[in-house]
Amino acid sequence: MKAITAILAAVFSIAAFIAPTSATAQPGRVLEDVLDRGYVKCAIGNRPVLDTRIGDTGYEGFFPEFCRVIALALFSDRDAVQLSPMLIRHGLSSISEGEVDVYISNVTWTYSRDLTLQLTPAAVLYHDGQGFLSHSGTVEGALTELQDATVCVSRSTTTIANLEDYITLNKLSWQIAPFESTEGRNDAFLSRRCELLTTDRLVLATLRATGVDNPENYILHDEVISKEPLVAYVSAKDMIWGNVVRWAIFATILAEEKGITRDNYQDYLSSPDPSIRRLLGLEPTPGAEAVGLEPDWAKQIIAVSGNYGEIFDRFLGDASPMKIDRGANRLWRDGGLLYSPPLR
Repeated sequence: MKAITAILAAVFSIAAFIAPTSATAQPGRVLEDVLDRGYVKCAIGNRPVLDTRIGDTGYEGFFPEFCRVIALALFSDRDAVQLSPMLIRHGLSSISEGEVDVYISNVTWTYSRDLTLQLTPAAVLYHDGQGFLSHSGTVEGALTELQDATVCVSRSTTTIANLEDYITLNKLSWQIAPFESTEGRNDAFLSRRCELLTTDRLVLATLRATGVDNPENYILHDEVISKEPLVAYVSAKDMIWGNVVRWAIFATILAEEKGITRDNYQDYLSSPDPSIRRLLGLEPTPGAEAVGLEPDWAKQIIAVSGNYGEIFDRFLGDASPMKIDRGANRLWRDGGLLYSPPLR
């Protein structure tokens, strides 16, 4: 009898141990919550520059536009989104804690963010690298020849770790000045408390183009010290939600590959190309209905936001004050890194 009691006690003990683990392993319900709520909670960057700024209709710019792309895919409404500016570490933790659905900003895809925060990148939005901005006349020759410089940098980012590696590798005597906020960092640099400012080159380009009175007084150096794939981060606990975000972004890239724009998409509604017909919702794509997407979800994105190239050009490229060259963010066939998997 004692033996039976001991066995039963062990069984119940094991069951009690397994039950919480099984519950934790259940898929998340981010997508279900978003659909029930009727809008997307999207965290964005907190810096007032042209890639994320306050415009006539609220927050706008390259990164906020992809929040609206997701809203268009789900609700056919670019305004079905709540945009919340956040510091990077707050934005990432807000995903982990379920306070927001997605974080889209100049946030880098890294190993530690994936594993320690249980996040996953839905897709790369912008292929960038960390660079340096200096006051004109500060640097003569190579950056590595500059002695006794102070470098303004954001705290709690990959940027500061990359800077530390660069200083160590090149045996430099630079001093690091970390700042909690983007505004504090930029103000310190612009008031010449630092000789150098380092962060993603996209951010440096936007600051130089739009955040100063005389852009010619600042030098954006060619030196690139890291790879910075800037991504839309989502929770790894609901991969179906992550897939919806991923394919909303891929739809903009595929539209550019096919030459479909905001202005001409109607011309393609009679296209015999099966891949175009699937993209525009003229032929069904497996799984769309099951996750709550309408057949023409991608067409809604293209008709309002346009393809990736249009979004880039409007907010960062030739149609914007920034005039940034697409570089690595060209389509694969044009020598860039952008590529959409098959929509089928």
